[in-house]
Amino acid sequence: MLPLQRWLPPDQAATYLRPYSEFRTRGSRIGMDVDPQVLAYGSGRSGAGVFTGGRVPSLALENPRGSTFIEGDLLVDGWLENVGGLVFVRGNLVAQTLYTCGYLVVLGELRVRRLFGEDEPYGTYIFGDAYVESAVFSHNHPFDVWGRAELGAVVHDESDGHEALRQRLVTWGMSPGPRWEDIQDDVRAGLRTLAERWGPLSEEWAARRYTLKPEETTEAERLQVLRPPILTELEEWLRSTELTQRQQLEELRARWLPRLGDAAVRPEAARLIRKAINSKKLAGERDALLKALE
Repeated sequence: MLPLQRWLPPDQAATYLRPYSEFRTRGSRIGMDVDPQVLAYGSGRSGAGVFTGGRVPSLALENPRGSTFIEGDLLVDGWLENVGGLVFVRGNLVAQTLYTCGYLVVLGELRVRRLFGEDEPYGTYIFGDAYVESAVFSHNHPFDVWGRAELGAVVHDESDGHEALRQRLVTWGMSPGPRWEDIQDDVRAGLRTLAERWGPLSEEWAARRYTLKPEETTEAERLQVLRPPILTELEEWLRSTELTQRQQLEELRARWLPRLGDAAVRPEAARLIRKAINSKKLAGERDALLKALE
């Protein structure tokens, strides 16, 4: 799985999603909308994990604890699977193949060579453009696009029939078994094989980057919920305390240093302390404290 930045309870997950006006509109392809509450609540009001995007060889989006929010573009040189997850990508999603039977919402564009969407409850929603060479949608899997949709050969088993679906899978180079349960396994295995055969993304696809819209450039609320609470607490204490800087140093050593054990928060904590304790007379003691944070 991708690196976890922070876990958000439902109220903070809702704040994270608030800047995106697209959630209040309907797609242009089949007129569907997206429910941010489903994403914010996660599984049984568990909230959402915020994960760091980037470029990976292949990836199964597995997060049984709750929803998955991916910060930034997700570039997958091979296969990508979302098996029943609640996923929001805050950027572009680019992969060789995609298998999804959950809720998949992409803020930017989607680019895949093969897409298999299974089951009806949620679906796949792209706020940007969608470029798909060939797609199969099974059991009324919704697929809607807010931007431009460039879809190659598309098969829906509900409208085109189950045999048409099987034939399309054969065209993809797969040999689907007689039972539907077997077909699901065959599809996932077949998509993995295709992705591995094709190799890494083209440089053109790998260079795709999501560009923030003007209304998304002011993100104070979203960034605030991503910030570890200990840093917000430390910053507020340094700003509001009436202690002298020497007394602050004593408090930082005695009360704060033991609480700053997480390596992920230490660089920012050091920056806050360096900014607040700016007396030249205390520079040596301050630097000794900062050394302990390295």
